[in-house]
Amino acid sequence: MNNKVIERVKAELKPIDTEERAREIIDETTEVIQICGISFTPSRILEELDPIAFSCAVSDIIDGENLTEIDGEYYDENEVQDIIDEVEQEEEERERLEAEEEEETEEEN
Repeated sequence: MNNKVIERVKAELKPIDTEERAREIIDETTEVIQICGISFTPSRILEELDPIAFSCAVSDIIDGENLTEIDGEYYDENEVQDIIDEVEQEEEERERLEAEEEEETEEEN
């Protein structure tokens, strides 16, 4: 991935908080736990009581979601691909314009 893409991704896209995404998925797929009438979210219980299992859940989510890592941050793979496509189109257009200018210069000589 070239520097132009990396710069644009960092400037235009918000990194995905993988831990927050893991909490959301855990809480969406597991029922709230009640102890003595007090409700606890499953993600909080897992994160507090077994941080290693929570880290594994975060890793599983990173692997299962379509994410692209750039400098330790994760971004939506589709959004990154859109930027890659745009940069490639811009470079192709620049090359086409340079070739046209070169042809015009040769015709003048």
